[in-house]
Amino acid sequence: MPDTIKRARYFLDIKPELRNRVKALAALKGKTMKEWLTEAIVAKLEDEIDTAEGLASLADIEGSMSLDIYLESRKDRKVQPR
Repeated sequence: MPDTIKRARYFLDIKPELRNRVKALAALKGKTMKEWLTEAIVAKLEDEIDTAEGLASLADIEGSMSLDIYLESRKDRKVQPR
């Protein structure tokens, strides 16, 4: 008996014009609508995760300094004209 993954079905109610556009684009890419939509969902999910992680890293202040401290440190390093 082969290993089978239990999959959920999701029914999407979309306008016929959008369905036709998706179906046509998928066909041009040599894919089924299911394949194309699955790839689109995964890409969107990865973008959302990347965005969330990026925002979280911006909130991490460990190892950073304030703008005032940075500017003060730059005053000490003025470049001498040649």
